Amino acid sequence: MKESYKKILVAVDGSSASTDAFNEALNVAERNEAKLFILTVVDYKFSIGDPAFINDALKFHLNNAEIELEQLIANSNVSKFDYETKIDSGNPKRKIIDYALEQQVDLIMLGATGRGAVEQALIGSTTAYVVNHANCNVMVVKS
Repeated sequence: MKESYKKILVAVDGSSASTDAFNEALNVAERNEAKLFILTVVDYKFSIGDPAFINDALKFHLNNAEIELEQLIANSNVSKFDYETKIDSGNPKRKIIDYALEQQVDLIMLGATGRGAVEQALIGSTTAYVVNHANCNVMVVKS
């Protein structure tokens, strides 16, 4: 384990597990005087049907993700940190890994399970993927 972390990525999806991970990330960032990267990924892999409908649904979910992220930030003390936010769409597990590499983070934090019932049935498949593919330490926060 590293002595200190200077760049921490926390993935949030509106679930209670990700909120717990976010709150723990604030604690770790404070102890380490680290920069915090807050990532939300809207997963549209289960979208089927007319492409126009899928595009409208994606816009709807991206807007909801933005509102949820704004609320999460407003209800926290994150403003006292150096932080960046990003909302993206695609495969969450891959987007988390890619963003961590892009920002050269040294710690990824995420909840044990996410929002989706399918994902929870797969026992945190996003979390398992990130743990197995990250090039840095990963902290899984259990609720």
